[in-house]
Amino acid sequence: MKVLVSSCLMGIPCRWHGKPVPYSSFLKKHRETNPDDIFIGVCPEMLGGLPCPRPPVKRRKGKVFETCAKKTNRKNVTGAEVTQFFIDGAGKTLEIAREHKIKKAFLCNWSPSCDKSGITGKLLILNGIEVVNIW
Repeated sequence: MKVLVSSCLMGIPCRWHGKPVPYSSFLKKHRETNPDDIFIGVCPEMLGGLPCPRPPVKRRKGKVFETCAKKTNRKNVTGAEVTQFFIDGAGKTLEIAREHKIKKAFLCNWSPSCDKSGITGKLLILNGIEVVNIW
């Protein structure tokens, strides 16, 4: 089975800060019990045209805005609206999922794109793809 996976969960440095995070322990366990599964990595933000690194973002009332990199100020919207990049990336992610006949996706929890309540997560769910949020 092919499974769509947030690239950052596979250790690819595509998060806003441009630094890699460790390969997900959930993915390691899944691979052990499902060795024939093929992971198809995606980063909706980068597919939508955002660079890496890039400013962190916040979702507010269905839109996505750049915010401050300083953690204590991240709750505040401090930059441009970048919603269209997220919409474009979600559309391209869905195209990839359809191309590979994906039925399940392991996506990054808390991401403004990949979370089940995020732009990509919602679009995949609306199109019949099971989204499992992991960290």
